[in-house]
Amino acid sequence: MKKDYGKSADTLIAALGGKENITRVFHCMTRLRFYVKDRSLIQEDAVKKLTEVSGINWHQDQFQVIAGNEVNEMYKALEEKGIPTDEGETQQSNSKGGFNKVIDTITGCMTPMIPALTAAGMIKVVLTLISYFNILTDTSSTYQVLNFIGDVAFYFMPVLIAANAAKVFRVNQALALIIAGVFLHPNFIAMVAADSPITFIGLPVTKVSYSYSVIPVILMVWIMSYIEKLVDRITPRITKLILNPTLIILISAPIALIVIGPLGAIIGNGLAVVIDFLSAKLGFIIVGILAAAFPFIVMTGMHHALTPIGLNAIATAGVDKLIFVSQVCSNLAQSGAALAVAVRSKDKNMKQLASAAGVSAMMGITEPALYGVNLKLKRPVAAAAIGAGIGGIVGGILQVSLYIAQNCIMAVPAFIGGEGMTNLLYGIIMIVISFAASFILTLVFGFQDEEEGEIIQEETKAEPAHSDSQSMIKKIEISSPAKGTVVELSKVNDSTFAEKILGEGIAVFPSEGRVFAPADGIVETVTETGHGIMMRTDNGAELLIHIGLETVNLKGQGFDPKVKDKQRVQKGELLVEFELEKMKKDGYDMVIPMVVTNGTDFIKVLSMKKDKEPVDKSDVVLTIV
Repeated sequence: MKKDYGKSADTLIAALGGKENITRVFHCMTRLRFYVKDRSLIQEDAVKKLTEVSGINWHQDQFQVIAGNEVNEMYKALEEKGIPTDEGETQQSNSKGGFNKVIDTITGCMTPMIPALTAAGMIKVVLTLISYFNILTDTSSTYQVLNFIGDVAFYFMPVLIAANAAKVFRVNQALALIIAGVFLHPNFIAMVAADSPITFIGLPVTKVSYSYSVIPVILMVWIMSYIEKLVDRITPRITKLILNPTLIILISAPIALIVIGPLGAIIGNGLAVVIDFLSAKLGFIIVGILAAAFPFIVMTGMHHALTPIGLNAIATAGVDKLIFVSQVCSNLAQSGAALAVAVRSKDKNMKQLASAAGVSAMMGITEPALYGVNLKLKRPVAAAAIGAGIGGIVGGILQVSLYIAQNCIMAVPAFIGGEGMTNLLYGIIMIVISFAASFILTLVFGFQDEEEGEIIQEETKAEPAHSDSQSMIKKIEISSPAKGTVVELSKVNDSTFAEKILGEGIAVFPSEGRVFAPADGIVETVTETGHGIMMRTDNGAELLIHIGLETVNLKGQGFDPKVKDKQRVQKGELLVEFELEKMKKDGYDMVIPMVVTNGTDFIKVLSMKKDKEPVDKSDVVLTIV
């Protein structure tokens, strides 16, 4: 039976605060990446419950939904529902630092072309196998056709990147593609290969081959974004249709060939020298550290920003000994940890998920294993990081090289290159160690099985000292967020809270304009408008405190937050002050709902106070079992 992704898209849109709250969505191989107007409207629990979703992640202002192999179907369904996609208005944060902007830019340019690079890499792997087993000679026309098909994505990489960079920098895409074409035009390539120097209006043009290059075209499209604005300012309105594109190309092309292209090539060669130095001098340390860190780099969504470095190494030196090598270790380690969970788990659903996720990670798609299994169970992700680190250290010591961009089990034939069978043998050893170490460590570390609620470990556990089931129950007490009167959640004049879409909880109608921490923990998020707080208690409960209904419309006026994101707070500590009487006078319902958004992680959430009962900040209003 065909799956109804349209229905899932409707549910996802509603959980993100409705269509009007979503400003843009784009996707990479496994993630839907959303920009929203008001992040406090996102119902993260509801998103997690979708069967297509393996996990969620915030990276700066970007809300990432990990959909694994179903990302394309979900993206198409969102497009059909009218959600703005890549072509829509990009939500950018002025608060981002320069480093984060650079990373986001590179990621935005690289992620859409990952499928093309994957396909090209796989074709190259097939060609390696064909050549190794003497199925075809490299002089046969069939081999040569397959070879140039596999080369297209790499050879014309500046064109692919220009198309994506045009969207990131809001440049006319056709003009950006022309500049990429200037770098790759056969006449220019012939001039580079010839002995004669190249000049343009007396200025020297550096002889550089731009096939396989990444940095020059990104820099040039960025420069074009300013050239477009400048040209648009100086041309008369009546001539813009003709003059604008002509001037943009005539200004951009010489700058690309004389200045930016050579500069980008210098940066690329510099990166190659740095990577070569690190691999040669500190290889066993650097590869191990990067391999162990890769799961956490994936969580930030920054992993695609490392791809150009690996591609540049292959383009300039013919091999990569760091970026893709460490990815292979990390991905195989994630696979090993997930498959260990599949072996030991007593939860049938987890067994099925872990088995599929383990195979997916082996093929280079790690998000289902990382978010759906290993990170969820906590200990397996640590085992996978350590296993990847061990494999990376071994690969670094043996100076394992990859001759084709690969990040999964298909890297095995990609180890065949200039060093013959020795590098292939070392590469296989590295892969086996990464997988086996994480598999064994996951069994040794154990994990808490979601269904059984026990720690599953390799060795037999001793029986608990007390058989009384009550001794196994842990209670978490949550105090009132404000002084006032209790309101049953079902009586709150907002269906999202009243119907408990976000979870169980309680509400308080305040008698003063102050909100306090209901338990010890970390303030995860304070909304920009100050009317909402998300916090995680030290016992693992995730709480949403929402001050008033529809108070987002005040745009922060009258709210004075006393804490910041990621700040630790103690029970009873002041979180927010607000102008209660003024807001009531302006017609706002100032009830304060407090919801346990991860209530499904516990047995039950119990209300300890009755409707209309007076409470103070020290009174326990919820007990989580």
